[in-house]
Amino acid sequence: MTEGEVARAGDPPGRGPTALAPERRVGSTVPPSPPRGRPAISAFDDGPPRAPSDHRWWSLRGLGPRGWTVRIVLVLLIAVMAWGIAGYLALNSAVSQANARITTAARKALTPASGSMWTTPTNILFIGADARPGDGASRSDTLMVMRVDPNAGKIKYLSIPRDTLVNNGQYAGQKINAAYFFGGEAGAISTVEQFTGLPINHVVVVGFAGLTQIVNGLGGVTLNNPTSLKNCAYTGGIRVSFPRGLITLNGKTALQYVRVRDCDTDFQREARQQVFLAALKSKIISPSLMWQAPWNGADLVSTLSTDMSTMDLAAFGWQEMNLSQPKADHWVLSGTPTMINGIDYVVTNRAASAAQLKAFLGKN
Repeated sequence: MTEGEVARAGDPPGRGPTALAPERRVGSTVPPSPPRGRPAISAFDDGPPRAPSDHRWWSLRGLGPRGWTVRIVLVLLIAVMAWGIAGYLALNSAVSQANARITTAARKALTPASGSMWTTPTNILFIGADARPGDGASRSDTLMVMRVDPNAGKIKYLSIPRDTLVNNGQYAGQKINAAYFFGGEAGAISTVEQFTGLPINHVVVVGFAGLTQIVNGLGGVTLNNPTSLKNCAYTGGIRVSFPRGLITLNGKTALQYVRVRDCDTDFQREARQQVFLAALKSKIISPSLMWQAPWNGADLVSTLSTDMSTMDLAAFGWQEMNLSQPKADHWVLSGTPTMINGIDYVVTNRAASAAQLKAFLGKN
């Protein structure tokens, strides 16, 4: 048998003679041929190609601990973002309504703040409007200046008794609550600024009737009543009582609690209203209702009239939760109940009130 026949006999069926690999000479640049049956592998290859997988990112089949963790975190982030956006839209809508109820004259009467509420002390005038039966306009049953002071890390409160005798400005010789009756928000802002010397940067008008809806929506408000009220005459010929200590109020009784005034002094009444306001805010931002806070806040804002923007209220809410509010920084402007021409007034004690205002501004 010849060499060619031997070579052909060794060939696999259907193929020609197998070419002999050339010998690799010393110094040759020709790489050796890879072994037959195995593909050449580059140094940059990751290995042989893998079979395509039918697993999708959204599938939970076959997930390990890492996969579950990633997906749970992703779902939580999406939920928080959706909650925040929905809450902001609800609050923003309520703020737009509240802003529309503030007059142009009131905006002009305000003193612009020198900076953001996040970093700058800000004075906010709260006006509790209480319309009497038959009155076409409301009287400011409550006047309170709240000072948000991030530099001092505090929020301070200064209530002004409704019967305080005004001794300067347009409404000199009248009770301070007459300024709102005759001049609206602008009249109240200007009078409080002139009377106290405090710049008023923002205003919030609270219609007491709206408190009923808010308190009922929160499921009631619990507070520590500082003074006992027994058998007190109230609007409509009824009489109301509130024991000293912890009490829980619904919408109807909350309105009675902040409005009744025939059983104690203006000073006790103003202190009582501060206690109620603090309890209301605590309920809105309580941990059990935190997930509802934007909507509860929107419900509250929808009953107000204010110049504050959504971002102002967001800053205010943040400061409410983070700044201290010690009882020592809750004041009622000093004065003496006095009868003048058969009318009850509160005549301010100049020296005592000056000291209070100095402390309120943090200058003592």
